[in-house]
Amino acid sequence: MRSLLIGGMVGLLGLLVAGGLTACGGSGDNAPADFVLQREADKFEIGQIEKTFHEAMSKKDIDLLMSQWAPNATLTFGPGRTATGKAQLRKMWLKSTPFKPETHWVSSHPAYKLRITVSGDRGTLHFECHFIDYKTGKVAATTVADQDVARIGGRWLVTNMVGGTTELKP
Repeated sequence: MRSLLIGGMVGLLGLLVAGGLTACGGSGDNAPADFVLQREADKFEIGQIEKTFHEAMSKKDIDLLMSQWAPNATLTFGPGRTATGKAQLRKMWLKSTPFKPETHWVSSHPAYKLRITVSGDRGTLHFECHFIDYKTGKVAATTVADQDVARIGGRWLVTNMVGGTTELKP
């Protein structure tokens, strides 16, 4: 995690320097650099939702999973099947296969398929889930999540998710 943070900061510094920001002097107008820095910070924070999702699913930690959802969030997980609000979401997740006691899955993801967009206080997050049965080492299930996210109370949270199917392919 430390190397990821350091690498991210080095990359941001490179963007700022390339954009004309210098340590000494300059025009004093840092608006473009500030915009780039805020956008990259927002994308990083939105990406943490995906990381936390997979950790919560792997550990069957419902409280951790629910910490990523806005109070009135929605989740569509099949034709005509939508849960609304944290109480319904919690109930739905607890009944899902990954949370069943007899299920021994680790939730993984192909990082290169992660897609994040940001526009002000709103954004989108797309990722795949590959559930691996850790007793057999085989892929047990694959899914995809398309999420709308929003900055609420200073935190990025999921406001809407549509789950679907995906194929194991590059």
